[in-house]
Amino acid sequence: MNINEIKHELVTLGGGAHALASNMLGNPDDASDAVQDAFTTVLGKPLAYDAQKGPLKPWFLRIVRNRCLDLLRRRRPAGMPVDELTDKGATPEQAAELDDRDRELKLALATITNEQRQIVILRDHLDLPYAEIAIVLDIAPGTVMSRLHRARLALREVLKSYE
Repeated sequence: MNINEIKHELVTLGGGAHALASNMLGNPDDASDAVQDAFTTVLGKPLAYDAQKGPLKPWFLRIVRNRCLDLLRRRRPAGMPVDELTDKGATPEQAAELDDRDRELKLALATITNEQRQIVILRDHLDLPYAEIAIVLDIAPGTVMSRLHRARLALREVLKSYE
């Protein structure tokens, strides 16, 4: 993959990278800084990416995740909000219901561990396959499945209390 192909692919990954960073850091400005730092790192060393070792997406998201972990080590996060999920074309009633569900989901996500939150966001929000999540988190694919299952169970329990 040449530098132009890498740049093009990175542009398409920006939104997902920012969503991951926002959920890890709880602050959109810090998330933007982490993603920008990851972009700068990758574009500064484009030969560091080896297409034979796997796709660019999980490799880049792992860099973003590592930048976020560096920031988290330096401070204690205030919260882990999820990006706004409201459908902009919804009726006012539907929008209100979606806002309520979004709020409940944000609160529920804040109650589970950071590790569980990351795996849920990578799978359910960014739609990464298990193999790519394993690369991002540096764990075995089977571990991804079991951790995701436990995270979803934890979320389900929390969300039951909102019914």
